[in-house]
Formats: sequence, C-alpha cells, structure tokens
Amino acid sequence: MAKEDWDIDQILYKDFSGVITPEEKLLLQQWLDESAANKRYYLEQKKLWSLVNRHQMMKLIDEHKAYQIVSEQLFSGKKISWLNWIQRIAAILVIPLLLATSYFYLKSDQNHDQSVSVVYNTAETPLGMRSSLTLPDGTKVWLNAGSKLSYPVTFSDQFRAVRLIGEAYFEVKKDKKWPFVVNSGNMNIVVSGTTFNCNAYPENNEIQTVLVEGQVTLINESSTVSEELQPGELAVFQKNSQQVTKTKTDLQKYIAWKNGMLMFRDDRMDKVVEKLERWYNVEIEIKDKEISDYIYNATFVDESLDQVLKMLSLSAPISYVVSARSKQQDLTFDKQTVKLYKKKNQ
Repeated sequence: MAKEDWDIDQILYKDFSGVITPEEKLLLQQWLDESAANKRYYLEQKKLWSLVNRHQMMKLIDEHKAYQIVSEQLFSGKKISWLNWIQRIAAILVIPLLLATSYFYLKSDQNHDQSVSVVYNTAETPLGMRSSLTLPDGTKVWLNAGSKLSYPVTFSDQFRAVRLIGEAYFEVKKDKKWPFVVNSGNMNIVVSGTTFNCNAYPENNEIQTVLVEGQVTLINESSTVSEELQPGELAVFQKNSQQVTKTKTDLQKYIAWKNGMLMFRDDRMDKVVEKLERWYNVEIEIKDKEISDYIYNATFVDESLDQVLKMLSLSAPISYVVSARSKQQDLTFDKQTVKLYKKKNQ
C-alpha cells in the first residue's frame, strides 16, 4: 500500500479496535519510527480512545442492578469460608470505584510534525472583543474576551476533541457514538450533545462549568475526580485542591456575556474588576484593598467603560481616576489604566 493511499487516523482506529492487518501494522510501525511527533500523537489518540470507551461503558452500567447482584451474593445465607467472605466484601467495595473511575489525558502539541495528518486551527478572541464560530462537526462556539480554542480542521471518525484557554459557550452537535471532549488544561469535559459554558482562564485557580441542557461529565487530568452535572448546576473545580463542588445556580449570571451583557450577582469587587479588564481591555488597579470586599449587583448592556465606572461610583463608596492613553513609537496607543479609591468621609 502506497503511503499516499492510507489514512493514519483510520489505521489508528483499526489498531485500537484490534482489527488491524499485518500490512497495516507494518505501515503503522514505519510511521511511528519517522518522528517523535508521530509517537506522541499515537499516545494521545490511544488515551483519548480509552476515555471514550470507558465513558460509554459507564453509561451502560446499571448501578442499582450491579449492587443488588453483589448484595445477594454477599448476604444469601449460604455458608462461606472466611477467605470468600473477605473477597466478597472487597468486591462490593470495588463496584463504586469502577463506576466512578474514568481516564483522560490530552496533551496535544499544536506544532505536530508535518507527517501527522491532523492539522489544527486556532480561533483567538483578543481582550475587549467576543466572537463565534462553527466547528467542522457543526458544534457552535462563542468565545469570550481573551480566549483561545484549538480544534482539528477535520474531526476524525473516532474523536471530537478541542482545547480551550479562557471562556467559551458550547452548543455541541449531537453524536452519541463519539462524545465531544473539551480539554481546559486541568479539567476535561465529556459530552455528546449538550449546551454548556466553561470558564477556564489560566490565571485563575478555578474552572467553572455551568450546564444549560443535556449532561456533562467532568474528569480532572489525574482522573481522580469524576462528576456529572445536571441542567442548572454549576461545578467549580479548584486547581490547588483538585476538588469539585456542585451547586444549583442562576444560569444567566454565567452565560449573559454571550448576548453582550455584563451581569454581576453578589460578586466581590475584585471579581467585577477582573471581568471589566477583559471586557474593555483595560488595567484596573484597586488602590484601597478594602474595596475588594464590596459586593456588587448590576447588569450592563452596551454601556461604555466610563458609564460603568460612574455607575460603580454611585452604587458603592468608590472614586476612580482614568489615565490618558499615550501613543507608542509604533503609533499604537498603550492600554488605558483605571485606579479605584475608597471615597473619603464614608
């Protein structure tokens, strides 16, 4: 078989499925020996294949039935030896672990060797802007300010996987056979056909995921955390502790940005400042640290930065100073800066 006549993704699929022919196995080995990038790509796809298979198997398991079967065996009243008793106790303890465990690791290097057939696109939204795009499988994505999404030019028949840096709203095209995977560095989101929002800016310790409809499974990099979300739930993954907390929430607070709205609901001022910096592409410095603890509630639609700052100063005891922008040697203007102060006599 001539090299130009074979598809590496198809051969990988056959290899992982155990139906590869001897001739294809030889071609695969030759391809792996060509470069380290090829070997890296092979391992990535094998791990992704493992995740998809385990995720689908978990969906097929009837947890209640499995528990019932083991319980009947444990407590059937039959006389059993001490060793068999210990073995059966171990079996019932292992069942929840088997049901909850899933594996995923996606460390794709976007600079693959040219011999690798998968080519990646990167959609990037600068600070102060928002954008939207449609992926090759029909999935719709909205990118918030300062965000980046890497995805294959063409999804293979086996996997749909993308990498997110920043914040994005997804309307995933339904495909129960091949789940859609979003890798955000520390957390992986596995879905089939689902609408959700993921906030995963690298400078933050938290990764927030809110589910609008459908179902998602969250799996951290070390596969020690596996959580399922239901519509209307917020999952917060702490990078430091590797823990996930789930709560019911007001979805609009987390997805309003998609429709051009800035919404704050019982948010600390330091979090308000963080969003404003990305939304308007400015630098905001809190000069009096007490301001960081102020709680703020507001919704802004199409307001300018100056209008937002005026509203902030009216609803909270703060004042602000906006710097003038100066022209650089390359004829561009530097980033505008804002300083927040606590109002005197408050």
